[in-house]
Amino acid sequence: MQHVVLSVADWVYLAFIIITFACLATRRDALLPTLVGLLLTGIALKGNLLGGVLVVYKAILAAGIDLLNIIVIVASITALTKTMADMGTDRIIVAPARRFLRNPTMAFWTLAVVTLLLSWVIRATPTAALLGALLVPAAVVAGMSPMVAAMILSIVGKGMGLSSDYLSQGTVSFTAKVTKIPAAELFAASLPIWLTVSGVTMLCVFFMTRKMQKVELEKRQSGNDGHVQAYREAVATYSVEASPFAKAMAVMIPLTFIVDVYAMITWKLSGNDAMALMGGTFYVLALICSLGHYREKAFDKLLDNVRTGWIFAVKVFGPVVVIGGFFWLGGDSLKEILGDHKTQGLAYDWGYFIAEHMPINKFTVALLATLGSAFAAFDGAGFAAIPLGASIAMALGKPIGANVAYLASMAQMSAIWVGATLVPWGFLAVTASVCNVDPQDLSRKNFLPVILGLFAGVIVTALLA
Repeated sequence: MQHVVLSVADWVYLAFIIITFACLATRRDALLPTLVGLLLTGIALKGNLLGGVLVVYKAILAAGIDLLNIIVIVASITALTKTMADMGTDRIIVAPARRFLRNPTMAFWTLAVVTLLLSWVIRATPTAALLGALLVPAAVVAGMSPMVAAMILSIVGKGMGLSSDYLSQGTVSFTAKVTKIPAAELFAASLPIWLTVSGVTMLCVFFMTRKMQKVELEKRQSGNDGHVQAYREAVATYSVEASPFAKAMAVMIPLTFIVDVYAMITWKLSGNDAMALMGGTFYVLALICSLGHYREKAFDKLLDNVRTGWIFAVKVFGPVVVIGGFFWLGGDSLKEILGDHKTQGLAYDWGYFIAEHMPINKFTVALLATLGSAFAAFDGAGFAAIPLGASIAMALGKPIGANVAYLASMAQMSAIWVGATLVPWGFLAVTASVCNVDPQDLSRKNFLPVILGLFAGVIVTALLA
């Protein structure tokens, strides 16, 4: 394992991570402290003010480039849903779903199961986009809080879905490449850990959200929640006044998404390719709907709807990109930002340093691998954090005779779960945007159940290893 001597930049980085977490915990926006932290860390890295200013821009640019594909997806969803709302197609599509989502409990488990199955097939981001447009509105009408819907999409969609990835096994294969452990062995080792983390987290979410549903009911009874009222009006009745074209599109749009899913399975599209298919589909459908509904006004109305989509996406992701720039200093993006391919992310420095100075046994190794992955995952990229946690598991697990497959699997769980469910400038921004909630509030809601799930996973890992 690497021997690390901490630099001034490492200490500045850690200090502002603590400040950022304190802001999230006290419901203060994290942009100001992360921007200050980005400048000061940049100065510490480069040794002068000019270099620090350059680091600020390059880090934000790196985060923007990495997040651009998600921004485009959110903009395309908004453009399509705005057009669908004008036609009345959204009301036609979601109204029949009411018979399957009769109450908050039924809506909770139905959305969770559908989200998990789709995430295994087409990945989390396309699933969030698809369900955010088609199923979440009906679930909200059934009594589910928009925040609960966002929690399910993030925790089940990417937390449970990507950390297991039991169909394509891409996540397990990546961990296998890092550790040189056979994928089949990692797959078997990860199953009980995944079941533990997922089971504890989902039970916590279910019981925690029961109180949230009561608050939601009170809001509805008082009529103070305009967002929910809009959903209710959108699917208030099965008889919707709409043109024959709008009714035809209410059939064509879901069928098109089914064809997309089939294409993803047939041609094994995943990641950016799957997102590209979904994003392109959203724009093509928006074009077709505009031509058929607005007719001679299609030139102006399509422009307005696309502009609305991009305004919304930039409004959501503008602060996210700046905040993300600071956390990009912790991962592999630091090499590009500094132009030095020999350097490593600041989060890696801390991960190796902590591992070097902790007492060693199966529990502490499992805990260190989990913390190392979690710390590195705060740059928003769960996969990029796996090598740190896995290397800690390998370096510390082998000398004490532990089964490294279990330790590396726990590192994998931590990297994906933290990156997917606790980082407001990562995947949470997607789920928050499609459910119209604040990503930092969503992170706070996810924090306790996810931490409890991961801690339970550490205990099971220590027992099995």
